Amino acid sequence: MKPKLILMSHGNMALETLQSAKMIVGELAVAEVVAMEATDGMSGTVEKLTTILEKMGNVPILIIADLKGGTPCNVAMMQMNNYQHLRVISGLNLAMVIEASVSPSEDVDELADYLCEIGKNAVEKIELPEIEEDDEYEE
Repeated sequence: MKPKLILMSHGNMALETLQSAKMIVGELAVAEVVAMEATDGMSGTVEKLTTILEKMGNVPILIIADLKGGTPCNVAMMQMNNYQHLRVISGLNLAMVIEASVSPSEDVDELADYLCEIGKNAVEKIELPEIEEDDEYEE
Protein backbone atom coordinates (compact mmCIF):
# COMPACT_ATOMS: atom_id res chain seq x y z
CA MET A 1 0.00 0.00 0.00
CA LYS A 2 1.29 3.42 -0.97
CA PRO A 3 1.83 5.65 2.10
CA LYS A 4 -0.87 8.21 2.85
CA LEU A 5 0.33 11.80 2.70
CA ILE A 6 -0.35 14.66 5.12
CA LEU A 7 0.96 18.18 4.49
CA MET A 8 1.32 20.50 7.50
CA SER A 9 2.15 24.19 7.61
CA HIS A 10 1.73 27.52 9.26
CA GLY A 11 -1.18 29.16 7.44
CA ASN A 12 -2.26 27.98 4.00
CA MET A 13 1.13 26.98 2.58
CA ALA A 14 0.30 23.25 2.68
CA LEU A 15 -3.09 23.72 1.02
CA GLU A 16 -1.71 25.98 -1.70
CA THR A 17 1.24 23.65 -2.33
CA LEU A 18 -1.20 20.78 -2.82
CA GLN A 19 -3.29 22.90 -5.20
CA SER A 20 -0.17 23.76 -7.21
CA ALA A 21 0.78 20.07 -7.39
CA LYS A 22 -2.71 19.30 -8.72
CA MET A 23 -2.16 21.85 -11.50
CA ILE A 24 0.91 19.87 -12.57
CA VAL A 25 0.03 16.20 -11.96
CA GLY A 26 -3.74 16.39 -11.70
CA GLU A 27 -5.62 14.04 -9.43
CA LEU A 28 -2.47 12.05 -8.66
CA ALA A 29 -1.81 14.72 -6.03
CA VAL A 30 -3.76 13.41 -3.05
CA ALA A 31 -3.06 14.49 0.51
CA GLU A 32 -4.72 15.59 3.71
CA VAL A 33 -3.81 19.07 4.89
CA VAL A 34 -3.32 20.56 8.34
CA ALA A 35 -3.16 24.34 8.05
CA MET A 36 -2.28 25.82 11.44
CA GLU A 37 -4.07 29.12 11.94
CA ALA A 38 -2.71 31.81 14.27
CA THR A 39 -5.48 31.04 16.78
CA ASP A 40 -4.95 27.25 16.75
CA GLY A 41 -1.83 27.08 18.88
CA MET A 42 -0.41 23.71 19.82
CA SER A 43 -3.68 22.21 21.09
CA GLY A 44 -5.72 23.18 18.04
CA THR A 45 -3.07 21.79 15.71
CA VAL A 46 -2.92 18.55 17.71
CA GLU A 47 -6.70 18.26 17.40
CA LYS A 48 -6.65 18.78 13.62
CA LEU A 49 -3.89 16.21 13.08
CA THR A 50 -5.38 13.66 15.48
CA THR A 51 -8.70 13.76 13.62
CA ILE A 52 -6.95 12.95 10.33
CA LEU A 53 -4.72 10.24 11.82
CA GLU A 54 -7.65 8.49 13.51
CA LYS A 55 -9.54 8.49 10.21
CA MET A 56 -6.53 6.98 8.37
CA GLY A 57 -5.87 4.27 10.95
CA ASN A 58 -2.73 2.18 11.29
CA VAL A 59 -1.42 2.49 7.72
CA PRO A 60 1.88 3.89 6.43
CA ILE A 61 1.65 7.69 6.69
CA LEU A 62 4.15 10.33 5.67
CA ILE A 63 3.82 13.86 7.02
CA ILE A 64 5.66 16.66 5.26
CA ALA A 65 5.85 19.70 7.53
CA ASP A 66 6.94 23.17 6.51
CA LEU A 67 9.60 23.96 9.11
CA LYS A 68 11.68 21.82 11.45
CA GLY A 69 11.14 23.09 14.98
CA GLY A 70 7.88 24.83 14.10
CA THR A 71 4.60 23.92 15.76
CA PRO A 72 3.24 21.83 12.85
CA CYS A 73 6.41 19.73 12.72
CA ASN A 74 6.57 19.40 16.51
CA VAL A 75 2.94 18.28 16.65
CA ALA A 76 3.62 15.68 13.95
CA MET A 77 6.67 14.40 15.81
CA MET A 78 4.62 14.01 19.00
CA GLN A 79 2.36 11.53 17.17
CA MET A 80 5.20 9.27 16.05
CA ASN A 81 5.01 7.15 19.22
CA ASN A 82 1.28 6.59 18.69
CA TYR A 83 1.47 5.44 15.07
CA GLN A 84 4.01 2.74 14.23
CA HIS A 85 4.06 3.52 10.49
CA LEU A 86 4.16 7.33 10.76
CA ARG A 87 7.19 9.20 9.41
CA VAL A 88 7.80 12.96 9.47
CA ILE A 89 10.01 15.08 7.24
CA SER A 90 10.39 18.86 7.12
CA GLY A 91 11.04 21.41 4.40
CA LEU A 92 7.75 21.19 2.51
CA ASN A 93 8.11 22.26 -1.11
CA LEU A 94 6.30 21.70 -4.39
CA ALA A 95 8.90 19.30 -5.80
CA MET A 96 8.45 16.99 -2.81
CA VAL A 97 4.66 16.91 -3.16
CA ILE A 98 4.83 16.22 -6.89
CA GLU A 99 7.31 13.38 -6.39
CA ALA A 100 5.29 11.93 -3.51
CA SER A 101 2.27 11.94 -5.80
CA VAL A 102 3.88 10.13 -8.71
CA SER A 103 6.26 7.83 -6.83
CA PRO A 104 5.27 4.16 -6.95
CA SER A 105 7.09 3.49 -3.65
CA GLU A 106 5.10 1.56 -1.07
CA ASP A 107 7.80 1.74 1.62
CA VAL A 108 7.28 4.78 3.85
CA ASP A 109 10.94 4.95 4.93
CA GLU A 110 12.18 4.68 1.36
CA LEU A 111 9.74 7.39 0.26
CA ALA A 112 10.76 9.68 3.14
CA ASP A 113 14.45 9.34 2.26
CA TYR A 114 13.74 9.90 -1.43
CA LEU A 115 11.68 13.02 -0.79
CA CYS A 116 14.39 14.49 1.44
CA GLU A 117 16.80 14.20 -1.49
CA ILE A 118 14.23 15.68 -3.88
CA GLY A 119 13.68 18.59 -1.52
CA LYS A 120 17.40 19.31 -1.22
CA ASN A 121 17.90 19.11 -4.98
CA ALA A 122 14.98 21.46 -5.62
CA VAL A 123 16.82 24.31 -3.90
CA GLU A 124 19.40 25.82 -6.19
CA LYS A 125 20.87 29.19 -7.02
CA ILE A 126 19.99 29.95 -10.63
CA GLU A 127 22.55 31.76 -12.72
CA LEU A 128 22.36 32.84 -16.31
CA PRO A 129 24.82 31.11 -18.62
CA GLU A 130 27.56 33.31 -19.95
CA ILE A 131 27.11 34.19 -23.60
CA GLU A 132 30.21 34.42 -25.69
CA GLU A 133 30.37 37.12 -28.34
CA ASP A 134 30.19 34.52 -31.14
CA ASP A 135 26.91 33.21 -29.71
CA GLU A 136 25.13 36.56 -29.64
CA TYR A 137 22.32 37.20 -32.07
CA GLU A 138 23.27 39.68 -34.75
CA GLU A 139 20.76 41.57 -36.88
